[in-house]
Amino acid sequence: MLWQREVHHYKKDGRVIHVALPEGYRARATSYPVLVCLDAQWIFGTVCDAALNLGLARLLPRVIVVGVGWNRATAREVVHSRAAAYTPTAAPIPEAVARSMANAPAFGQAPEFQHWLLDEALPELQANYAIDAEQQTLIGHSLSGLFGLYTLFTRPQAFTRWLLASPSSWWDNRLIFDLEKTNRSEGPHAKGKVFLSVGGEETWVGDIPMGENTEMLHARLAERRSEDFDTTLAVLEGELHHSTIPAAVSRGLRWLYQ
Repeated sequence: MLWQREVHHYKKDGRVIHVALPEGYRARATSYPVLVCLDAQWIFGTVCDAALNLGLARLLPRVIVVGVGWNRATAREVVHSRAAAYTPTAAPIPEAVARSMANAPAFGQAPEFQHWLLDEALPELQANYAIDAEQQTLIGHSLSGLFGLYTLFTRPQAFTRWLLASPSSWWDNRLIFDLEKTNRSEGPHAKGKVFLSVGGEETWVGDIPMGENTEMLHARLAERRSEDFDTTLAVLEGELHHSTIPAAVSRGLRWLYQ
């Protein structure tokens, strides 16, 4: 299952979407599950590699991999773009992460980014590729994991599987916990599976209790278990915040598709 790769550029904010099609895609009259990776610059390749190897081991079906990112000259510019796009509100940055966010653009653009992704970009991809709209997985880490949670609690029907590694649930005084509470009482509720993970060595990031926050979030989701909804939490021993992605992707995809 080797990949045929295509790239789509968007004028809006320099956004770019990478598409990896599985081996034999053109010859098969079928639709494929899709893995939508946020933070394409450092997650897309990892997901493609994992999907290829897990597919060879028959632990994953043939899938289309979509990477959502930006056409930027430097990693810092990407960091700034993602910080704006993935945050649900404009809020001050904790000192523990302030250095990497210095001079970043306005935060709180997640509502607009979500509209673009779910109502413009993905429908366009579905119209041009053999994507099974009922088998869509969202993959995010850190701030893009926060965006995944934001979407889970505001547009839960957009995806059926969620792989959210070390999500930044601390954002804006743990705003995401308030959104979870509102969603719990008002809906609509998610159907499918949610994989959460956190590195065993990222119990604290500065004064942010990453481990505790993720465990509390999982406990809330676990209360929602039903015939059509399940969740799990993986603590990835020995992993730091920035080293968790490969392990989270491998563990997450295997659990989501077991």
